[in-house]
Amino acid sequence: GAGYAHVMNMVIASVITKHIRGNSILEDQCAWYGISYLIDTTLGLLLAILGLRLLNDVANRCGWTPLQHSGVYSGPTATYHWSSQVLSWLGILTVVKIFIYFFIWICSEPLAVVGGIVFAPFLERRRLELIFVMILFPGVMNIVYFWIADSFLKATDDQTSAHEHGNDE
Repeated sequence: GAGYAHVMNMVIASVITKHIRGNSILEDQCAWYGISYLIDTTLGLLLAILGLRLLNDVANRCGWTPLQHSGVYSGPTATYHWSSQVLSWLGILTVVKIFIYFFIWICSEPLAVVGGIVFAPFLERRRLELIFVMILFPGVMNIVYFWIADSFLKATDDQTSAHEHGNDE
């Protein structure tokens, strides 16, 4: 999921520089990557958690066993449960990325102004900008993102044996 999200953020940064709205022009793809990463790890995380909660509610109402116990991969159908949960997570991330793209596109003019101001110190230091945008900033934001996302994705103590001893479909 993290690799998929990373690639999607790069695609958004690349595409948004060609389709910016308004008069403010920010052609710095690194700045757009940083902006999209910040939006992804804040608004995107909130939307992903809401998507997980919605999926969990639907799975419980419809009796979709593989999606009812997030983070549980035991028993004879462990691979099926794991792959169902991973594909569902990637689906949620895809919907979130589409929403984030349109959010950035709609707000591109003020985001370009803010991005121009925030990334102005990096104009003469492109390598420093790359280190900041591709390593330092995502490293810090990933710690927070994965800590929060993992608390929603991992199995709780009462779920760890959900697919054992005939509890599986």
